[in-house]
Amino acid sequence: MAAAGERAAARDQARNRRRAAIERVLRLPVLVGAAVLALVAWWLSGWEMWPWLFGGVGGLAVMLLVGRGVPVAWRLTVPLLVVAGWLLTYVDPWWWVLLAGIALTGGAVVALVRLQLRVRRWQTLGALSLGMAVVTAGSVMLAVDAAMQARQTQQELNQAHDEAIARTLPRTPASMVNFLAEHIARFKPDDGLACSVFTIPAQRQLADAWHAPDCPAAIRAMASEVTAPGDYVNNLYLPGQAARSNPDGTLSVDACHLDFSGLTDDTPHPNPGPQIGILTLAQQRGQGNLIVSYAGCATP
Repeated sequence: MAAAGERAAARDQARNRRRAAIERVLRLPVLVGAAVLALVAWWLSGWEMWPWLFGGVGGLAVMLLVGRGVPVAWRLTVPLLVVAGWLLTYVDPWWWVLLAGIALTGGAVVALVRLQLRVRRWQTLGALSLGMAVVTAGSVMLAVDAAMQARQTQQELNQAHDEAIARTLPRTPASMVNFLAEHIARFKPDDGLACSVFTIPAQRQLADAWHAPDCPAAIRAMASEVTAPGDYVNNLYLPGQAARSNPDGTLSVDACHLDFSGLTDDTPHPNPGPQIGILTLAQQRGQGNLIVSYAGCATP
């Protein structure tokens, strides 16, 4: 019985020595790993400082006070792990999966190199396979989340752009006609504002009505009929009955009977510019209007 007890005690001592040796070997790698994890989490969190101020400093103070006899490496490792865990609450959870996969894969690779598959072969290979699968899953889902975030951001930018544009558009039929007359009378080849109030289909309709290749060319053709720019802009009047509401919420504007009655009888240019056409206006986001359809004036 005494011999059996001595053998058991010897086994316990040998086991304790192995554990102590493993603990000494792991101190520095675990400390470095915790520091790297904390720094990566800090970067991913957008450089949040509160976890460092409370978790790091507070955790270090607690370990220094109650961790007497604990090696310094472990006293530093625990606060770093607290900080890393706190910082990871600020980031996409799929980063947790990716980092766990990296840690698992790294541990399996170290075991593979150290043990060379002489012992715990299937455990090592299983951990390596699982780690690679977790890394792949985390990477894929992070890419999916990034794509969704980019799409949402672009949608928000497009919405903000559309709202900004809508605020600059003419708000009434008369202001739309005046806007077009202004840009027709003072046409410049590089001025695209006149076409900006037409939708793409309406631009095509305008070009076809004026037998032009595109919208700017159609505006140029209209501008060529302006004989008195000042009179055309300043004395143009859109009759009140020229605009009517449609069942679909749009407005039809007859700009084929523009009134220049403000001109005196002796004005040399009683018709100082072209009639504009039949416009269909649609309000944008409760702000200004776009021309969504165009038809030319019937020739007499």
